[in-house]
Amino acid sequence: MKRVARNGFLREIVVVSGKGGVGKSSVTASLAVLLSRAGVKVATVDSDVDAPNLSIILGADLSDFKDVQASEKASIDSTKCDGCGSCVSACKVDALIDGKGEPPKLVRFLCEGCGACTLVCPRSAITIQRVRNGRIGIAKTIYGFPIVSGELEMGESSSGHIVTAVKARGRAVAEDIGCELVLLDGPPGIGCPVIASVAGADYALAVTEPTPAAMNSLDRMLTVLSHFNIPTSIIINRFDLNREYADKVQDHIRAKWAVGVAQRIPSDENVPISLSKRTPVVEYAPDCEASRSLLALSDLIKDMI
Repeated sequence: MKRVARNGFLREIVVVSGKGGVGKSSVTASLAVLLSRAGVKVATVDSDVDAPNLSIILGADLSDFKDVQASEKASIDSTKCDGCGSCVSACKVDALIDGKGEPPKLVRFLCEGCGACTLVCPRSAITIQRVRNGRIGIAKTIYGFPIVSGELEMGESSSGHIVTAVKARGRAVAEDIGCELVLLDGPPGIGCPVIASVAGADYALAVTEPTPAAMNSLDRMLTVLSHFNIPTSIIINRFDLNREYADKVQDHIRAKWAVGVAQRIPSDENVPISLSKRTPVVEYAPDCEASRSLLALSDLIKDMI
């Protein structure tokens, strides 16, 4: 693993995966606990705003929520509208339902805030307004470090903007308490939220597992990380489910991407049990095989920063 370097004191490591379900959040939670115990002043951020669960694994209850307004929607003033229907014809996403002489009804989840309706309305009855489409919460975990987490509202868009806002608040919290590391649990996939999560990171840990689907997704993830020139190491989780394929994954990423494997974590029945108890496995079963592998990984990261 390359040493993380940045002008200034605070570093940022993002944990990502090309697909969901490979153990990314579990790894992030355990690393945060282990690094904190080792004397690294760490703050955690959950930027998987579509399905945040890092706080659940850490047993933390979020509070101090702040709304995020990251998108725009049309708003109709019924006192000005004469029901002419011009806006209905102009809307290309069918977000307006003709009121038959009455003000049209807005299908909020379809509206993209493009503003076409405002241009054709003869009575200036429609405006485009910013709307609440997410929120950011914060909590202090029982392990002593804070967690900042974002949540996208059901059916809303602009998740990438919310990720950026979550990261900004997480960094502000970390700077306020003098942290040296922000450990960020990124979303799965390669879309807009992932790009927002990895942008500006000092280092990335990409979690995968020994399956063809996971390796294909890992290739896509490494394409993104390579584009942003982010130094990366791989974690092969549950490697012993298919040792032969785990070796294939390791050889493939070394040959194609010149990226090394930081750790191979074995499958361990203590992991799902610990998750059901809202406890990282390194806290629930510190001497199990998975915990020992995670401890070795945390030592590597501590040396790196």
